[in-house]
Amino acid sequence: MGDSYSTYEGYIPEGYHFYYSDERKEKPIVKGVEKTWWRILANENNLNIVLNDSFSGSTICNTVRENFAVESSFVSRLDQYIAKNFFAENNINTMLIFGGTNDSWIGAPVGNLTYSDWTDDALKRVLPAFCYLINRAKEVVEEVIVIINTELKQEITEGFVEACEKNEIQYVRLKEIDKENGHPTELGMKQISEQITELLHKNNI
Repeated sequence: MGDSYSTYEGYIPEGYHFYYSDERKEKPIVKGVEKTWWRILANENNLNIVLNDSFSGSTICNTVRENFAVESSFVSRLDQYIAKNFFAENNINTMLIFGGTNDSWIGAPVGNLTYSDWTDDALKRVLPAFCYLINRAKEVVEEVIVIINTELKQEITEGFVEACEKNEIQYVRLKEIDKENGHPTELGMKQISEQITELLHKNNI
């Protein structure tokens, strides 16, 4: 599950907004889907991508960008898949979650870490929504891996780390990713894949 960093036209669900594509003219330009971080990761680690559920501009929480439907949020998307029995019908053992960038960029309310009894209002706040997201993810897959972007608001980064550690979820805190216009370049994509691969090998995932 991701946002613009993980999109590529033609490789995400129909109707989702994308950032990267074969036709992109503005920097950063990633020349082909094979140079995205997720395809590099899959190819170099013999992984099978069942679904790339990435929506450019999407937030983890239900406070979404102007003109975006709440259904675009990470928590709403995951709830939709669970309701449709997607995980019961597909053998998926690992979910990678790479979000929080748009929550940080649009100034979504951060809130506090909340580990149960989530209300609709709580899910409009970043940290409670993140806790809800990883809790729900753990219910449907064996392994959850969270990828934490660079340059997020400090309270979001620290909250993600604390929630992952409390829930015993593996996470990668990215560092020194090459970007243009706030998005990974081809080098940045490679760096993201390398840092996730390091975690996979370290923990025999």
